[in-house]
Amino acid sequence: MRRASLVPGGPVGPAPPPPGFPWELAERCVIPVIFAHAAAAILSVPAAILGFHSASMLRLFLWIAPAVLAALFFFHNLKVNAAGKAVLITGCESRIGFALARQLDELGFTVFAAFEDTGGEKSSSELTTTTSALKEQSSGRVHVVQLDVSSEEQIHKVKEYIQENLPRGATGVWAVVNLGVWACFGEAEWLPFGAVKRCADVNLLGSIRLTQIFLPQLRRTKGRVVNVVSALGSIPTPLRSPYCACAAAVRAFSDCLRLEMRRWGVDVVVVTPGESLSGSFLTEERLVDQARSMWAWLGDAAKGEIGQDYFEMKVRSLRPYVEMQQPEVELYAVLRALTDAVSRTFPLHRYQPVQPQERLKTFVAEHMPRSFYEIVYG
Repeated sequence: MRRASLVPGGPVGPAPPPPGFPWELAERCVIPVIFAHAAAAILSVPAAILGFHSASMLRLFLWIAPAVLAALFFFHNLKVNAAGKAVLITGCESRIGFALARQLDELGFTVFAAFEDTGGEKSSSELTTTTSALKEQSSGRVHVVQLDVSSEEQIHKVKEYIQENLPRGATGVWAVVNLGVWACFGEAEWLPFGAVKRCADVNLLGSIRLTQIFLPQLRRTKGRVVNVVSALGSIPTPLRSPYCACAAAVRAFSDCLRLEMRRWGVDVVVVTPGESLSGSFLTEERLVDQARSMWAWLGDAAKGEIGQDYFEMKVRSLRPYVEMQQPEVELYAVLRALTDAVSRTFPLHRYQPVQPQERLKTFVAEHMPRSFYEIVYG
């Protein structure tokens, strides 16, 4: 069986592979299983006092646990009715954003696909080709809008456009998916401050401002905010300090917002994909341009102390991230997590579509002492 490619202009490819181990579901089962064990331990005491010796703690656990897990699986698999629900997705110029817009359209959602056109890194012809491909491969429920999340004016224009084109009966958007990404690469001393500020404007401040503006609509629909945050928010990585800092900040913002929105019935979901599954937005041309701007930014004294050989060695170390841009990188795991975050009635607080080695590294970074992490991965 074959299915259409998930990337613009891509070839028809094989059907998606069978899903891997459902780590998120397994994590969701931990507390119910503990509850079943605790309930069995508590109930076994009065049962023994009343003479029901057959009702041992083990037998009670074997009765309670399946019932609890069956209820959990039932609620976990519930999905919302997509008809009449609108979703705003930023960063649709990326492979993930493009694929998610198509996937949600196929499920029946009304999709507002936002493309960023800064006039620099993506030419107008390339942007036109991508937006045209999305329109051709999608139904009439897909609306293409231009949105730079760092622009207050553009955010308000998109809000007005969405309000005028909502599905019949809808009081607001059902979900806002923050997928816009911009990153600068290099050691902290080398990075022009304008690049650092741009990184914060798009990845952190833009996401916060966009969420603020759409929260009144999300309250009315009891919808959800879906923030896509790189796993680098938990894993300190050289040459990408501003990006790591913004990812960590967005995660903290999401956790706080979840507590604030609980009373309104608005879910806040964090999706933390690994780079080996989501690919990279760093191209060869962008890598060269950033290297030139960083070297020009450095003063003569810093250039003499750092040395051009060391600088070029560090720049060459980023080339593996350029290779992640290749179309062979599969998006199925990330796409499934994002689709679940939008379409499940009871989504998880966090989805982590990463490779096993990335999951282990993230676990060590988040739950083990920092000294242990430095010994293993430092």
